[in-house]
Amino acid sequence: MEHREVLVVGETPSLGRSIVDLLESVGIPARFALDVDAVAPLETLGRRHPLLVVASNGYFCATARRWSQGAIPGVALVVVGSRDPAVAVLRGIHRIPLPLVPDQLVTTVRGLADPRVSALASRPFEL
Repeated sequence: MEHREVLVVGETPSLGRSIVDLLESVGIPARFALDVDAVAPLETLGRRHPLLVVASNGYFCATARRWSQGAIPGVALVVVGSRDPAVAVLRGIHRIPLPLVPDQLVTTVRGLADPRVSALASRPFEL
């Protein structure tokens, strides 16, 4: 199955670039950005990149918080490594802990990159 391009936001740049390399090595096209605003307008991001992977090894994940507030509609979200306590309790986000298990990330991305799945997983859920 052909996958649409995945957008990887590198809030932790080295982790983000490693994720892009991993995805591309298994045939999943990926694009890297340091910040989600670099791919504005966010209102149409879901049509261009239905899956957003955020690489964030910090205690604050700005992209995930914006997604949860509805600022990035139509996008399924995978957060890798974040230690943000607010993100930990959000529903609808797919969280991958560090150390990264490559198969876990690839399986998650492949499932969500399928348009039939990502349509169901592209919005935040109320608590």
